[in-house]
Amino acid sequence: MTIDLKPQHVLLTEARFGDAGPVAARLRAAGARVSTCHADAGLCRALAPGSRCPLDTRTDPVDLFVDVRGADDELTTREYGVVCALRANRPVFVVEADPLVAATAPVGLAARVTVTSVDRLADALAAR
Repeated sequence: MTIDLKPQHVLLTEARFGDAGPVAARLRAAGARVSTCHADAGLCRALAPGSRCPLDTRTDPVDLFVDVRGADDELTTREYGVVCALRANRPVFVVEADPLVAATAPVGLAARVTVTSVDRLADALAAR
């Protein structure tokens, strides 16, 4: 599979608190601007006082969405941003939280997301 990406603002979420940190660092190193769905305390940015969802920002729009997860079938509450991104018509990529465990698409979303590896996504970003 070839991933063709232009300069990107990436919005990132995770199934488990803390899993997205290494992925964010890898994507930033590849040249992406990375925002997160959750404030440091774990609260959705749209609900955090004085904040807003990056999907709602018109001056620096989110180009694609990345969900960091494992092999679980169920979408966790920390991953609800996937639904927001799909509703906003953004491409959604699912990548692994653990390099030894392939990520899977959440139940019902397999036809709407692209499952890939962190390395493949970062390489596509760096090659743009």
